[in-house]
Amino acid sequence: MEHSKEVSQYVNNERKDKKANTKKNERMSRRLAVEDDMGDINEMADAFIKNFRNQLKIQREESFKRFQEMINRGL
Repeated sequence: MEHSKEVSQYVNNERKDKKANTKKNERMSRRLAVEDDMGDINEMADAFIKNFRNQLKIQREESFKRFQEMINRGL
């Protein structure tokens, strides 16, 4: 009887360890997925900022061209 209790406790502990390892692996994979998403978010933010700056540059150039045309018409 005593031996069977020890065996069942050992089996139960093994099952708990496997479940704990599975949960740990799931958390690690989720953490890696979040880190990958963060990388994507950073790339998207960089692309957005670059596009925004380019649009500002284009608007400044167009505004300067209109200003030059206005000045040239006045002379």
